[in-house]
Amino acid sequence: MRLHRFYVSQPLGEEVVIENVSILKQWLKVFRYTKNDSVILFNGDGFDVTYTIEEITLQKGILVQNSKLASYIPTKKIKLYLSLIKKDNFEFVVQKATELEVSEIIPVLSERSEKKNLNKERLIKIATEASEQCGRGDVPTISDILTLKKALETMHKNEDTFVLQMNGINISETRTKNTSNTISLFIGPEGGWSVVEEELFKNMNIVSISLGNTVLRAETASIAALALFK
Repeated sequence: MRLHRFYVSQPLGEEVVIENVSILKQWLKVFRYTKNDSVILFNGDGFDVTYTIEEITLQKGILVQNSKLASYIPTKKIKLYLSLIKKDNFEFVVQKATELEVSEIIPVLSERSEKKNLNKERLIKIATEASEQCGRGDVPTISDILTLKKALETMHKNEDTFVLQMNGINISETRTKNTSNTISLFIGPEGGWSVVEEELFKNMNIVSISLGNTVLRAETASIAALALFK
């Protein structure tokens, strides 16, 4: 039977003590774990560590290590700058982007964005659960909301940076030309980027790319583009 994986933000030694109430409640109430059951823990350091539960209550779990294997951590750094869209759709993108190996998600406030109704803690939880499920050995970073101008100021010269637009070059033409290990991708809101925002991208020489001739929803465009850059 496949063991469930759980992310923890603590060192993983021969013995670990879990005091995270949320995790313990999940283990007891959802998975109904008891003494001698096994789980896999990871903390982003590159290993999946299998443990046997020696003791578990709602206050504390004591686990003993059985085995330790290298976990998969993406080597390419992909940063997704996603304009604020409807809350449910943004959360959906966070889940799928995590599965598609994105390293950082930066919510961007653009002129045509939805209201700022994101819950950062919930987004982190969604990304964590997606990492646990898909098998990657780390959890992508969820940044605070930035204005487009502030987001552009975070760019580095050694990054390959792209903005998704209908009039851009086909994305397939850019994939073979990437020279950097870091890719930054800007995806706009449902109404598209404003004229002023398009000028900002142009002035910074950011490459405009397209996914084809049809108008895609922001969440569809995000998933399609990330899958191609993966």
